[in-house]
Amino acid sequence: MVGTSRRPGRGGRWLLWLGVGGFVTIGGVFLLISILILLIAAPFLDEQRTGSRAIVNSEGIPTEYVQLITDAANAAGCAEVTPAILAAQLRQESGFNPQARSPVGAMGIAQFMPGTWASHGTGDVWNPVDAIPAAARYDCAVAASVASVPGSAQEKMLAAYNAGPGAVLAYAGVPPYPETRNYVRTILAQAQVYGDALDTGAEVSVEAVQPVLDFMWSQIGKPYVWGATGPNAWDCSSLVQAAYRTIGISIPRVTTDQLAFGPRVAAVEPQPGDLLFIPGSDGTALAPGHVGMYVGNGQVIAAKGARWGVVLSELSDWTTVVAVTRPLASSF
Repeated sequence: MVGTSRRPGRGGRWLLWLGVGGFVTIGGVFLLISILILLIAAPFLDEQRTGSRAIVNSEGIPTEYVQLITDAANAAGCAEVTPAILAAQLRQESGFNPQARSPVGAMGIAQFMPGTWASHGTGDVWNPVDAIPAAARYDCAVAASVASVPGSAQEKMLAAYNAGPGAVLAYAGVPPYPETRNYVRTILAQAQVYGDALDTGAEVSVEAVQPVLDFMWSQIGKPYVWGATGPNAWDCSSLVQAAYRTIGISIPRVTTDQLAFGPRVAAVEPQPGDLLFIPGSDGTALAPGHVGMYVGNGQVIAAKGARWGVVLSELSDWTTVVAVTRPLASSF
């Protein structure tokens, strides 16, 4: 009848409890499987978030420090600090010597200055158990302080550790101090030995960029005239613009626009065809006024000025480089 109800009999109650029990059992199985998947995948998910998290090749690192370095890098809290980067940095700072002391007063395995240790360290600066995690945390702190500056995050971090964040901010990148540039270059190279695959920008084949290089070589000796666009005279930006035009790449006319055209790449090891930007007499670190091209073998070609014209110079003479771009990389 409509409006009446019946309580289930024993058979109905048995079926009801069987259904509930089956549902709970299946749910439990799915929950267990999900937990197992998360446990298995967690290390891989963490590696995707933070990059390489292991030292692949520990040769040369004291055995007692390998796990300490790995744990410190993983706990530091930023992607820039990998175990390989941290190990390479400690190698460069002290040769893994916890009792190292520099003539200027830097202390311990990570070579903390007293003031920096007072603000960023805890425990005993001479004890690697305290100093190594502090170095990793300080790396992350300086990385964050120069994050607004364009360029490679790891290059900026290491430069800021060595020269101070203020220098990186002032030069809008790795400052032109030979000591700092060598420090950054050496650590990044050693980090690759320890297993990091560092992103220095898209590789461009020599064959693809060769016509650009040939053009630059052919212009050596021509005069510099501000505002000239060739073919008999050039200024710095019109020269590199014309060089890239030979392979159908249209880059902007003036230096600041060429810098914005990019893409920016790591400045430590330029490739042939890369454009090097310096402040120049009419620019700043943020808006550089002069540009040249790296042509390989440690050499740069540029329309230097009215006194010199288009000249070949050594890369080591370009001590104030504030940015490097790789125009051809944008087409790959």
